[in-house]
Amino acid sequence: MIFANHAAGESKLAELLVKQGLSEENVKVFETLMDTEKPADYTLLDKMEAVSAYDGRVTELSKFHQAAKVEIVKQKSEELTNRFLCFLWAAFGASSVVFTDSFLTKWKADFCAELFVKALTAWKGAEQAKLCGKAIAAVCGTTKTWDSDIIKKNTDAEEDAAIADIVYPTSDWVSMMLYARALELSEKENAVVKHIIEVLGAYYPKDSSAPIRVNKVTYHVALGEAARFDKKMLAKFNELAANHTKEIAETAVRRDCFKVLEIMDKSDKLCDKEYIGFLAANGRYNNADIPSHLAYIAKNRTALFTDTLKGLTDVAAVRVMAETLQKLGLPCPDINDAVSEKIEEFIRKTLPHEADKVIEYLYGNIDTAEILEVLKNAQWRTSGRTDIDYYGNLGIDDFFSRYYTVLMQAELGYSKNWFIKDVTGFELVKREDKCFDMLFRAGLPVNTAVACVAECVENLYSDREPTRKRAADALAEHAEELEKLETADLSAPARQMAVMAFDHDPKRYKEKIMAMVEDSSKAVKTELVSLLSRQTGWHDEIAELLTRKKAAAREMAVSVIEKQGAEMYKDALNAAFEKEKSAKIKDRIALLIGAAVSQKPEEESSGAPVDIVAELTKGGKAKKVAWCFEGAHKEVTNADGTEAPRNYLEALLMCYAAMTNFGVSPTANDLAEKLDKRSLEGFAAEVFGKWLDNGAQAKTKWVLYFAAIHGGNAMVDDFMHYIKYWGENSRGAIASEAVRAMALSGSTTALMNVDGMSRKFKNKMVRGAAAEALRNAAEELGLTTEELADRIVPDLGFDENMCREFDFGPRQFKVYLAAGSELQIFSGDKQVKNLPKPGVNDDAEKAAAASADFKEMKKQLKTVAANQKARLESVLMNDRKWSQDGWNALFVKNAVMHGFAIGLIWGLYDENGRLTETFRYTEEGSFNSIEDEEIELSPSGSIGLVHPLELTEEQKAQWKEQLEDYEIVQPFPQLDRKVYRMTDEERKSQAIMRFDGIELNSLSLIGKMTKAGWYKGQAEDAGFFYYFWREDVSCRTKQSDGSYLAEGVLAYLEFSGASIVNYDFEGEDVTINKLELYKPGADLYRAQPVTVGEVSDRYFSELIMQLTAVLGKPEEE
Repeated sequence: MIFANHAAGESKLAELLVKQGLSEENVKVFETLMDTEKPADYTLLDKMEAVSAYDGRVTELSKFHQAAKVEIVKQKSEELTNRFLCFLWAAFGASSVVFTDSFLTKWKADFCAELFVKALTAWKGAEQAKLCGKAIAAVCGTTKTWDSDIIKKNTDAEEDAAIADIVYPTSDWVSMMLYARALELSEKENAVVKHIIEVLGAYYPKDSSAPIRVNKVTYHVALGEAARFDKKMLAKFNELAANHTKEIAETAVRRDCFKVLEIMDKSDKLCDKEYIGFLAANGRYNNADIPSHLAYIAKNRTALFTDTLKGLTDVAAVRVMAETLQKLGLPCPDINDAVSEKIEEFIRKTLPHEADKVIEYLYGNIDTAEILEVLKNAQWRTSGRTDIDYYGNLGIDDFFSRYYTVLMQAELGYSKNWFIKDVTGFELVKREDKCFDMLFRAGLPVNTAVACVAECVENLYSDREPTRKRAADALAEHAEELEKLETADLSAPARQMAVMAFDHDPKRYKEKIMAMVEDSSKAVKTELVSLLSRQTGWHDEIAELLTRKKAAAREMAVSVIEKQGAEMYKDALNAAFEKEKSAKIKDRIALLIGAAVSQKPEEESSGAPVDIVAELTKGGKAKKVAWCFEGAHKEVTNADGTEAPRNYLEALLMCYAAMTNFGVSPTANDLAEKLDKRSLEGFAAEVFGKWLDNGAQAKTKWVLYFAAIHGGNAMVDDFMHYIKYWGENSRGAIASEAVRAMALSGSTTALMNVDGMSRKFKNKMVRGAAAEALRNAAEELGLTTEELADRIVPDLGFDENMCREFDFGPRQFKVYLAAGSELQIFSGDKQVKNLPKPGVNDDAEKAAAASADFKEMKKQLKTVAANQKARLESVLMNDRKWSQDGWNALFVKNAVMHGFAIGLIWGLYDENGRLTETFRYTEEGSFNSIEDEEIELSPSGSIGLVHPLELTEEQKAQWKEQLEDYEIVQPFPQLDRKVYRMTDEERKSQAIMRFDGIELNSLSLIGKMTKAGWYKGQAEDAGFFYYFWREDVSCRTKQSDGSYLAEGVLAYLEFSGASIVNYDFEGEDVTINKLELYKPGADLYRAQPVTVGEVSDRYFSELIMQLTAVLGKPEEE
């Protein structure tokens, strides 16, 4: 049988081999050798002469890999694979690694070598095959897997030379590294050394696809190693290496060829400043071999060494050189003076016209006021600057503080932060305290200091808000300076930072705070409202703002009162209402008056809503909501059954349409209380529908809040549908607004869905909005988000006895919630199969309402049960624990969760997270042990779901038997779920390779991964993406700077890539690569993965179980 069912001449591989430059004769050899129906005739390969795949002849490489995958790899024939690799070796020698991607299920040079050793043994014999394998490892590690140590691993000079001889014909530049290492390992001239010298004498780098500089440098390193043994080699090395000293030294150090450095140390021609500077720069990395070379040069070329030190801008290198001179007892320039000279040179290049004055200032000879005047119109020349890490090596002193202060005056826009970091070594982010310390130490006025820092913060591309908060905290530490701050002259970002600093001690800065109430910046006003709303003792000052001439001050007062509550300001509000001329502010005051009235006892508030209705709708104001009444609309009735007038509904809508900061309106709630709840919900749904018909415009997004707050639970499904739709159709902003509106509805069903979106939603903006809304709701209640997620699980009207009554008037039906979300319905003592339809003797209104409630309850129960099942499986993965009180409140008292409590096996954990006891919660309310005996739980432990990883096989069997005896079916597989454990190798690794090499159809993979809760990675070139990711956050902790630190894991699965948009209806075969784990929120293009052993065993097991279900079976327990 011809390989891969191809007849001769039909192979795509054969066609592509021709394109790689192979002769027709060699292609015929290929087709003959690949015919596995005949014995392999390796003598055919002996006649072939290998050519280099690096000579620019390789074309259509991706097609070659795909063809090799189809015609060789997929056949799963070891014989076929071995023959193919043998042919590659005969055709391309050690450069065959270029064509091996399809075979590398492990991206390691040693693995590639193993494949070739196995294949070549039948042709070349075991010993020669091993040597060829080492040649493959050297080329693969150097050119493909970037294993920089691969060539350094061997310590046998003769073997290195033999490997180099094998590599030489097809990968000459790699062979030069091997020859250099062989010479490094040789202490005296011998046959191996003579052979290498002969090779080097006849060699000069050939044209190659590799950069010619690389070829020359590797050759020069080999020459340098040979120079110890041969004068001709020494002369040639001195001749050719003169213009490449730094590159040669870099390569020599990287490949552990330090004897080259000895030659360079002693050469008058090669030991130049560039070479010495390289040694000094690398000496800081504690390279054990470099100090001896620096010491030799310092001792024997002291003047050159000292001149080099004075000319360096690399402060770390200067320090290394200075320490070298000091250890030898040689004269050493003052490091600070040397670095100061470099800074002087830099200043003269950067500020040529102002340099003299600036340098005088750096040394403290003129004051800060004068230098600020000098720098006012300075032209900064920033091109060609040199890195100067003064801060990292010499720290902060007066000179550096003044230097930093000068640089902070540069007007360079977004490049300013990078510029300052490069030429000082100091970065603002997370060093905000040191920043202000330096500026004030240098005598910079507080206004200028705040302006400079605020500008730098504003120019950040990321971490802007946390940095602003830390900067404000740092500024607040300088209270005496802060008292001098004049905010009127500052930019908006600087004023915002000032308010945040004042917030540390509002009483001390009260006068300055109140002077800013007319500020026009939205960001500043937001900070002021937040600060002032917490100053409940400033009632008179806030009330006085209502009388100011400036509308901004009155608007500030209204915003603060909206936060504090209107009742304590009712007199001031009434007086302001009579005088207010701004329609916008007057409407907001009217709403506050309504809120104040609604907070009074009921008998005091009669008639007040009518006044609010009149105020909100007079003078054509209601035109803003007229579109809500176009066409037919549902009748809304009052609580007494009479029809609610249109202007009343207009007033209710205006409560939201007039808002500037969207949220809950106490006045709207007061108006809504007097309406029939069901008819209002219908009207809210209708308004929402009309808004959708009008294109869901952002300018009328107040509808989202009206509909969410007054539309009832029926609106939740609609909101969820459109949030998903908007999120998938480039309307993430409106989807996020809808999430925030849902969170304010007060509905536990809505909040539960917001919680679900915060954990798992495709659109990142929506997911973030959900998390933020949940955090805000939790903070209002003084809870963590996890505690809130517990509290918002609805009980659906069931009491602690798992019962809910539905009233038909003359008869009542009791519905009990049993295990598995089963509903048991009783009419008196008699159980009935279904809730009956209302009969002629029933109260028509009550029966209709009860039937509707029952239908809605069943619908909600299905959703709640599914959400909580998913949440508990997530708990099992992320190892959430409850206090015993918290567990009882959620699982014992909540009827919906009661069934989960009974069906799962729980554990008691000590303060170190160690499992001390397993138990089951019974229908009778007791805790039973694995021996089925009633037990009392130790009050000190926390409760969590037991993972089968924590149980022995015997314990699992005991628990299964107990559940079967009581006919309990687990709500999801807990005891029977598959368990996967880390191997010792995985535990130490940063990548999980068990899925590496698995092939799937791209459409199938995308569908399954999406369903399993994974997201596509970012689109790259040609709209392809190359990874999936998921983030499992166990909790978020608020930090001192106001940001939140997420705990958990971000999982990253790399694959060969597919189009992010489905153009190919059949898809294509793709290959899974590695699985990596990161900290939550990690930048996947810059962050380093964590070691696999850093994640919990249960998380690892759950992740592998999930991916196994999608990708296929790796090795499992």
